[in-house]
Amino acid sequence: MTVRKLTMLSMLVSIAVIGRIYMSFIPNVQPLTMIIMITAILMGRTNGVLVATISIIVSNLFLGFGIWNLPQVISFSLIAIISGSFRHLKDKKYFIYLLALIGFFAGYFHGFIMSLFEYIIFDHFLAYYIAGIPFDTYHAVGNFIMAFILYKPIERAFEMIEPIN
Repeated sequence: MTVRKLTMLSMLVSIAVIGRIYMSFIPNVQPLTMIIMITAILMGRTNGVLVATISIIVSNLFLGFGIWNLPQVISFSLIAIISGSFRHLKDKKYFIYLLALIGFFAGYFHGFIMSLFEYIIFDHFLAYYIAGIPFDTYHAVGNFIMAFILYKPIERAFEMIEPIN
């Protein structure tokens, strides 16, 4: 890994952590998910998982640790892996819309994974999942909007530092 890539990953983790903490007053609306997805698409799945894991751990130093940390890391890592699968489409004209749509579904996917772990720990999947649907919707809509706000500036930053493969 080059120093430039390491610097870019550090910058993305910083932006994700600050954005997650700064926007914590809006339930489940955060730039973290989209930053993880964009990282996985532009730099590969491994780097997406790395940004996801470090961002969750560091931001939870401020927001609080608990039984939700492991499912958060797993959920956001899976989102990075799934998003990285769309890397070959990043040069298409319609890609920003596809990214926004994937981000929308990622909001519900994250809620499902969190509810699944709630079931494993406390045996209350359905109640927890249904109660979380409004928050998953906030997350999904937030991701959809964040795709249009974040993708182009982050892509330009990547291109300025190092041409993307």
